[in-house]
Amino acid sequence: MLTPSLPLTPDTARHLSLLRTLGEAELSPYSRWQWLGWDASSRYLLSVQKQGGMSLRWWDLHAESHQPLAAHFVPGCVAAWFLPGSQTLLSVTVRGTLQTWSVTDGQRLSSVETGGSVSHACLSADGTRLLLVASVGRVMLWDLERRWLVWRKEDPGQLHGCALSPDGAFAAVGAAEDQQDADTRAALILWDARTGRRIATRAFDARRIWAVAFTPSGEHLVAANSSGELLFLTLPTLETARTLKAPASMALHLEFNPEGSLLAASPDTSAFAVIDVRDGQRVFAYSDLDDQQGSTANFSPDGRFVAWGMDDGKVGIWGVKPKP
Repeated sequence: MLTPSLPLTPDTARHLSLLRTLGEAELSPYSRWQWLGWDASSRYLLSVQKQGGMSLRWWDLHAESHQPLAAHFVPGCVAAWFLPGSQTLLSVTVRGTLQTWSVTDGQRLSSVETGGSVSHACLSADGTRLLLVASVGRVMLWDLERRWLVWRKEDPGQLHGCALSPDGAFAAVGAAEDQQDADTRAALILWDARTGRRIATRAFDARRIWAVAFTPSGEHLVAANSSGELLFLTLPTLETARTLKAPASMALHLEFNPEGSLLAASPDTSAFAVIDVRDGQRVFAYSDLDDQQGSTANFSPDGRFVAWGMDDGKVGIWGVKPKP
């Protein structure tokens, strides 16, 4: 069971501490990156290990055991999510294979081929559509209910992180456009998520846009560039509203807490940081000092915990213990 935790705010998050670890230590000769995800009730937590260890695991946090409820070796697994209702889990592989799994018994329920490679992916808030990105310059929107392709776009350059807005209106992808001198220039592309119509494209004074995330209110799109900045951009014009300093040179994943007051940033080092969105101050940071691993940092939907993957393959859960 999880230890009770206070709701995370810019004030309470300063007192985050490690409350629980999940899984066994898994030594690996490879660099490790974990993709984590909560279900809507904050009861279940999943981990995708892109290199090293078991590919796909998930835990029932109401159980006392630190062992996963289910674990599968899924070759090339890129990301996974709990679908609405917490009874089904969706995973996607680098070859574009979508598989669903029973959360309670771990059985595979279905498998569908999307017909394209995948490096990054984002599930819509209602769990019905999936944005799929290939680093070679391909973007697809997949309808999970009908199992068909809604739209597909080809764009030159290298594509990185992607995001869908909370209302499902926008799709955004960070990019690195090739330049004549063999260098790259950071760019951001915004589409109408329903039709695939390109709404805006903007270039930046950096080499890459690594990660993007919409604020929970849908008012801004945040982009992390390779120059160590977090850019808050207005929609749909992509004009810069404000700029914050990122916790490291390259933030590879961004996630807001449900209220939008905190931002968890996972850089290209073995660390994560929690940032006060109001003033950009770092209110909490943690590192295990292993430069061969990294992980997404994810707030629980109830706003009380943040999870992060550790260097030995375990998953840690941080919270703030109530005062006696």
